[in-house]
Parts: sequence; C-alpha cells; structure tokens
Amino acid sequence: MAKTIIDNSPKDLEERINSKLNEAYQMAEDYFFRKEKGMPLFVADHLSQEFIDAIEDIARQCEKASTGYLNIITGLAIKSVYLGNVDIRYHQKQIQKLTDRPAGFNFRVVSEKIVYPWMERHEFHGAKSGWQTRTFERPKPYTLTYDENIGSIKDSFLTVYDQAENKPESALFALALLLLRRIELREESKIILATPNIQDVILISQLFETHFFYKYKDSKGASRLPVLALHAIYSVLITELQRYKNKHLKALEAHSAADAQTGSIGDIEILNEDSTPFEALEVKHQIPINKAIVDSAKQKIRGSRVDRYYILTTNHQHEPSQDVLEEAENVKRLLGTQMIINGVIPTIKYYLRLLTNPALVLPEYVKLLENDTAISFEHRDVWNKIATGDIR
Repeated sequence: MAKTIIDNSPKDLEERINSKLNEAYQMAEDYFFRKEKGMPLFVADHLSQEFIDAIEDIARQCEKASTGYLNIITGLAIKSVYLGNVDIRYHQKQIQKLTDRPAGFNFRVVSEKIVYPWMERHEFHGAKSGWQTRTFERPKPYTLTYDENIGSIKDSFLTVYDQAENKPESALFALALLLLRRIELREESKIILATPNIQDVILISQLFETHFFYKYKDSKGASRLPVLALHAIYSVLITELQRYKNKHLKALEAHSAADAQTGSIGDIEILNEDSTPFEALEVKHQIPINKAIVDSAKQKIRGSRVDRYYILTTNHQHEPSQDVLEEAENVKRLLGTQMIINGVIPTIKYYLRLLTNPALVLPEYVKLLENDTAISFEHRDVWNKIATGDIR
C-alpha cells in the first residue's frame, strides 16, 4: 500500500491552493490588460500544442460543462502546488493506494471548500464542485482509459490530466491559460450599468466616495475611478462656465500609458482652441502629496503655458504641508502657472455645486465606466450595487 507523502493541515492546504490560483490569475490578468495579440509567452514556452488544444476546448465549454471545468481547475491547482510529488489522476483517497504518489486527501473537498469559493470571489460562476455528477466520482483514476461517459469534454479532460502528469511544471501555466479565457469571457459579458437620477451634491459625492474606496478583491484599476469621475464632471463643467469658453476636454489616455510617451502633462487636460494645454489635473489615489510630486509636475509643465494645474489626492491627508505650498508658489513665480493642491472629494463637491444640473455628471461617469479598458467587471458590478443601494 502506498504511503501518503502529503501531510498538510487544512489551513496550510487552503493557503497553498489559493496562492497558486492567485499566481495563475495574476499571470492571466496581466496579459489580458496588456491587450497583446496571440498566445501568451507563458503558454507558448511551457505547453505542448496538444495541451493547449485541450485547455482551449475545456475553456470553450466552461459554462456548458461547468462541473468538468471546475474539476480541471482543481486538479491543475493541486498539481501546481505539489508538482511531481502527487499523481493528480488519483483524485480519491480510496484509490490512492494504487499510486506511489498519493495526495492523502479527496480532491472533491478541495474543489468545494477552496476552489469554488475562490472562483466566486472572482465572479467566475458555475458548478459548486468539480465532482458534482457521478461520472466524475467513480473510484477510478483519470487516465486515458477512464471509461465513464463525461460528455463532450471527455477527450480534452483526460488529455489535460495526462499532460499535467507528463510535465508537472506546466500545470500552473495551463491553469493561467484557463483563467485567461475565463477573464475574457467575464469581461466581454456586457453589464447594464445603473445611472441614478440624483441632483443632490452630497448624495452624488457619496456615490463617488463609496465607489473609490470600496475594498475590491482586485485593487488594480481602482485608482482610475477618481480620474473618470473628475473627467465626467469637467465634461459638464466646460459647457457652463465662462472660464472654459472655446476650450475643449481632451479624451483620456489609456491608464497604462506613460505621460512621457503620450506627451500629456496630467491625467486630465483642458485644451485651448489650438490644442495647447489650458488647465490640467494630476490625480493620486491614496497617496499624500509631497514635494517630490510637485517637483515632478513642475517638470511636466515646464515647456507649456498651462494656466492652472491641480494635484489632487484621495488620501485623507490632503491638506498641503508648508514645504509643498512653498514649492507650489515657486512654480507660480517661475512658470506663471497657478498650482492647486487639494483632495479629490472636496474638489468634486466644489465643482458639483458650480453646476446648474449636477445630475448630468452621472451619465457621463457611467459611459466612462462602460468603456474604459482599465475598469474591470468587479468595478462595474460594485457600481451597480452602490447605485441601487445594495452597498452603502
């Protein structure tokens, strides 16, 4: 009888499985947001074409065959943790005596207690277990001769297990490819966003504040939200204030684009008729403004004749220190640009009070949420919950 070589507490097992799922997800998400074409290098460098084809087939059928899909996710996650020390084809304790590399636990428990909750946290909905139907529960290893009828994914399903055993280190990259395809599917599903019809400045500000500071499972993209809100406000503001007569609001650059590459002097720019910058805003999320940030802004605007430059932060400490104020005054003296340091929320409240109809801002914000590539499914989903009162 084979000896169990894995000795993990339930807590340790959960941490290790979650760690590998997170690692694979990060690879997948990084590739997705880079908007590159073709197969990711982490796939091309580590997976055989047979393995890729099987994974792609499983991914295409992830909704129709959600039990088999979650089974594969579970198996690959376990393989990523234990590599060659465990033969993942032997998924039940009662058959692990047939291998010299037993896991010592049932994969079904991992699937239900660890993998399914992780999938739900990432808005990947489907079966609650990879062993939800009897055809996956048979006390037989998932070898190429597995004779149960598991439907249209059978060949691909068994190929994935076979390939992962032949090259254990490839399991993590196969897992990343599966998650990449699921991210693509999730992000393509169009969410109809709620657009509250609210005039009250305080209520609108509270909506923004709740959206900015929500504790997202994946924080990437959250720093874009204040930029979108301020851009939405300016899109209304320039139509009403005399200061912005004959001025136009520049379209937002991609979130990942560096200012040095685009020639931008800030996150948001209002331009003169000749497209030179008239006013600009630099928006920091949760970062207090210091002298170095002001100095960096000074370098950006040195070659322009921008009239006013805002540096705004969502950090609770947004009042400028004395050395920051002195540096801002120095910019005014040397370059003729009025530099204003303040908080995002106070600025939003001030601007909203200047508007004849503050409610016009929210439809503009929703348009940006729908179309901005840095905004994920989670940010949109949370906005709907905030806008409909499910989150306060």
